[in-house]
Amino acid sequence: MAWKTQLKRVGLSLLILILLFLPLRGATIDRSYLEKGVRDFTRPLEFNFSSWTISALWGKAKHSSLGAEHYISPADTRALVLDYLQLRADVNALEEELKNIIADPDVENPDEASAAVRERLAGKRSRAQDLAPFVQEVLQRQINTSLADLDLTWGGKAVPPVLYRAEPDSHALVVSPRDVIRQEANVMLVSGLTLDEKIALERKLEEELDLSALVVGIGGVGMYPAMIIESSNLNWMVEVIGHEWTHNYLTLHPLGLQYFSSPEMRTINETVAELAGREIYRAVFTRYYPDRLPPEDNSPGGNVPENQKTERERLQEVIGPIPFDFRYEMYKTRLTVDRLLEEGKVSEAEAYMEERRQVFWDHGYRIRKLNQAYFAFHGSYAAQPGGAGGAEENRLGQNLRELKETLPSFSDFMRKVAWMWRLDQFQRVFESELNN
Repeated sequence: MAWKTQLKRVGLSLLILILLFLPLRGATIDRSYLEKGVRDFTRPLEFNFSSWTISALWGKAKHSSLGAEHYISPADTRALVLDYLQLRADVNALEEELKNIIADPDVENPDEASAAVRERLAGKRSRAQDLAPFVQEVLQRQINTSLADLDLTWGGKAVPPVLYRAEPDSHALVVSPRDVIRQEANVMLVSGLTLDEKIALERKLEEELDLSALVVGIGGVGMYPAMIIESSNLNWMVEVIGHEWTHNYLTLHPLGLQYFSSPEMRTINETVAELAGREIYRAVFTRYYPDRLPPEDNSPGGNVPENQKTERERLQEVIGPIPFDFRYEMYKTRLTVDRLLEEGKVSEAEAYMEERRQVFWDHGYRIRKLNQAYFAFHGSYAAQPGGAGGAEENRLGQNLRELKETLPSFSDFMRKVAWMWRLDQFQRVFESELNN
């Protein structure tokens, strides 16, 4: 048995090296970020990657040493996950109820009126916190097994293993120049910022550095363990965990190491992670939650190509008003903004974005701020047509989607893209694979 103990020690040492290496992706700072003096404004509000990672790893080590989830039957683990998600939904509903009682001007004594709600909320929160570590272990194990189903493991083991910890919220400051849409900084901030604090930070950067700034909420961060925002939506959680695991996987390959080398490589990384997150989500639900797996969506995701605009307008003349298509309308907005910026009409572009923000708001899309930084952040995700990405991002997204469908399996797609590190390599693959 000595050789087994030695093997475990070697494996643990390799894992520690991986853990130390992976967080560097999330903490990388672009040179332009330093040169523009953004840190003079963000330093007091910056997220501490090192302390969070150490805390998360320590918590994982303590809980995994118990191995409690291995003594629970598959049926009970499923029930455990679903019970936890219901608790999270109950907590969200009670928090909203408490907020409404406190804000209601007709309630004379809010403390007394909300006492029962506070008591129920405290009980639900406590129960959810107790279950959270077990649920995380269960989901990690389910996703690791599903990665084997997708042939994305080494000897049946995911490398790196799926590890995540849930947090209540997470925000990042995104910075772009005003005269072009380009993500020059993406700075993770401390949790719990108020809306006033977010707005104040954005205004300082915009007024003193003449930049476009936006504090965005993020669903996850590809550190190790990954940080995932708490949710009662199992579909969303599994997809985001898969997305962030993919970033960790890619960081061990050339593609992930080139994440910050250019906007195009960032778009490719994020789009591959989006595509992988969806594949992982379907694999997990097929194996563990088949009754909750929705039909596969084969819709095009929005009529966004340039040559379809007149067709859309002709169709509208025939059948009447078409339901508001967010992705199409956002793509149309992005193209107009790009054109105005190329013409040097910065003020006109910003006024146009504010007009369009009000249109989205009127259709139920509560966008607080639509600016260059918004497009710089959201435009990197091109797994679906349209949206905030510009023409180049949409071309890359379309090529990656088509490449995925052309190859024999999703694992073939992942292995091909993971080992490329330059845009011209992708362009050659697109030309050779998609033109055959």
